Amino acid sequence: MKPEHRKIIELIKSYLEKNPEQRFGQAIFNLGINEFQKVTDPGNPKYTLRDIHNDDDKEILNRINRQITWFDLQRKVMDGVSKVEGIAGMTVNERLFAADLMNEFDKYKTSNKSYAEYILKALKVDRESISKILGK
Repeated sequence: MKPEHRKIIELIKSYLEKNPEQRFGQAIFNLGINEFQKVTDPGNPKYTLRDIHNDDDKEILNRINRQITWFDLQRKVMDGVSKVEGIAGMTVNERLFAADLMNEFDKYKTSNKSYAEYILKALKVDRESISKILGK
């Protein structure tokens, strides 16, 4: 067994331990091991699984790690937002600080604008402000 195989199995095991209600097939899909074919025509999406036969093990590991990072961010954002009271009267920085999301936002503002946008939307920042903050 290659080291990448061992790592993939450990990540699947860890994910299933945290999410015992999920079936194995769901875990494989949710972790990004299997994925749908890319949509070329938004008006006619095809929900067909993409053939991953030629995917490199490192590529699969990268997809799994991206998904785990996304799930962890969602969990942290939900936990942080649930602690904030009186969000409407706060500035964006106050919201980020109160939700303990300042570090995540600063990190993703440059490295992953979609994640940064997700954080701001969860903190109920208006679309216009999000565009200005992220330079969209």
